[in-house]
Amino acid sequence: MRTFIAFCLCVLFLAPIAVSAEFDNTVPWRNLSANSPIAVTRSSVFFNSDGTVRLCVNFRNVSNKAASRVRVTFEFDDSFDRPMRDAVLERSGSFGPGILIEGKMDLLGGNSDSFNNCVDRVAGTTNKPTLEKIDVTDVIFEDGTRWKKGDAFVRAFDNGGGHVAAAPVGATPTPGAAPAVNIGGATAIGGSVGASGVAFGTIAWIPGSRTAYGVSTDATSQSDADFAAMLACTQLAKGAPGCKPVVRLYGADNKCGAIATDESKFSTGRGPNMSATIQSVLQALAAAGGTIAGNSVIASACNTRT
Repeated sequence: MRTFIAFCLCVLFLAPIAVSAEFDNTVPWRNLSANSPIAVTRSSVFFNSDGTVRLCVNFRNVSNKAASRVRVTFEFDDSFDRPMRDAVLERSGSFGPGILIEGKMDLLGGNSDSFNNCVDRVAGTTNKPTLEKIDVTDVIFEDGTRWKKGDAFVRAFDNGGGHVAAAPVGATPTPGAAPAVNIGGATAIGGSVGASGVAFGTIAWIPGSRTAYGVSTDATSQSDADFAAMLACTQLAKGAPGCKPVVRLYGADNKCGAIATDESKFSTGRGPNMSATIQSVLQALAAAGGTIAGNSVIASACNTRT
């Protein structure tokens, strides 16, 4: 097996011929993103002809809402676990729940966008690293909320993109909650059952579009409603990014929701019934300087129960 010669800076000074550019993933990597809403699923190392390296990742949004910014960190360690080199990838875009965002993994695969999942021209090291560590430390969601390493989040997908029952990850126990019980190696927890028949709904939308929206009502959890609405919106948008939950429906006072737009201005609203909700979004559209027409309301829905 050839040495990590593309990582060796001395080669640049001792050899007049440039090192050939190629992929080499012989250094094992450790995935530290297991408890992050953005899960790294694959990595690659490409050696540039000038002795620097390009580091790339595939990642998937496993949370229940779209993300807009992701911070990925890389670290190469020696055999004593001492850091030798580090790098940071700050990725911007629209990363929907369950969607795999691919980096450049090999010579034939990927596209121009896959290079955006890479940090390039990372300086080499004098010795071959023993381990590469990859982590996700910061995520900003499209709704304006922010996750930092160690924070809790709602996981709605597995690393392969399969939908799972939405559950909090990294959350601290609620004070006074029933403790876990351990008997013979088995672990169990108790809790209180929520009110029977509680319904949740979501209207997802690509802002400005008259056709790219998705509606879900009467779901058993908000994450399930978000997932169904986002899926419907993405399908109508033919896979184009930008769908986001804009109206969430729950309880008696927020049972119904609607979106109105004239393609220049828009309004969203919620209410206890459809009539009041429609009136409110139309008035809000007019108050924002928009024009009210017969087709101003592009999406509306109500849960059948509260």
